[in-house]
Amino acid sequence: MNYLSRGNVIVSNFFEDSISIVDTIEGKEVKKYHLNERGNFYPPLHFGPHHIALDGNLRYLYIPNSHNNTLSIVDLILLRTIDNISVGSCPTQVVLCKKYNGIYVANADSNSVSRIGLDTFSLNYQIPTGELPHGMVISRDQEKIYVANTQSQTITEILTKTNEKRECHKVDCSPWHLDLSYDGKYLFVVNYCSSYQQKGKILMYQMPDMVLVKIIQIGKMPVEVASDQNTERLYIADSDRDEVYVYNLKEDRLEASIEVSRMPHGLKLDYHRKILYATSIKDNRLDVIDIEKMGLIKSVDVGSEPTSILIL
Repeated sequence: MNYLSRGNVIVSNFFEDSISIVDTIEGKEVKKYHLNERGNFYPPLHFGPHHIALDGNLRYLYIPNSHNNTLSIVDLILLRTIDNISVGSCPTQVVLCKKYNGIYVANADSNSVSRIGLDTFSLNYQIPTGELPHGMVISRDQEKIYVANTQSQTITEILTKTNEKRECHKVDCSPWHLDLSYDGKYLFVVNYCSSYQQKGKILMYQMPDMVLVKIIQIGKMPVEVASDQNTERLYIADSDRDEVYVYNLKEDRLEASIEVSRMPHGLKLDYHRKILYATSIKDNRLDVIDIEKMGLIKSVDVGSEPTSILIL
């Protein structure tokens, strides 16, 4: 079986220090790779893979490990780790800039972004951000990276050509995760909401000037969002209510609430198959959702505390 078939899904399992490769059509995990292979480290290390990114050749997988402050590079064909690169403290997310051969890693406890050469795998820069950087996105032209700084309530704008911090935009929330619309015209910002606040909020900005165009008050604890190809609908994972919301951006209203497995976290939309994937941290599953019928199709068991999703 070719576990790297197009359409298969890769999931990072935070607590288990592993990645799962899932055939969602068959509805099963077809391969699992442990970053901390038995016998490789003594005493055993806890990695905490938080996010994942894949190169254009579908070969190298890049994984920021929050617990041991490294970026793992995994060869998916050989299914082995070829390097663990030290970055900052508590790395959370990673994006690739193929235009300028860069790998960018947000370091939550270092208030920085590490820049690594995509061709050399060497650390080139530590770029300062605001306080507690977490989510990141890259512009469609790959000229800018936007970093959500949860503590300082700002979004840092980094120029990928020069690796300089261009600006820190003040926002009216504690930005956590980010999503860029398919056409790159809008940035969706998820507000970090503690269990005591229980007031979910998503901010929508027009790019590239960061003009606030909409505030969506929704749910209790939204974690991640994904917008459709025409920016007509926004899908929102609410970790507290175990639901994925379908919000109609054109009509400015909640269109549907889809019950999913407990504590949904990561979201990824397959535009072509009209499928939405959601990870469940509590139930250790990958949920498969039909966005046309707005219902759950199946749930697939993966590793412990699955977070991010990547479609091959």
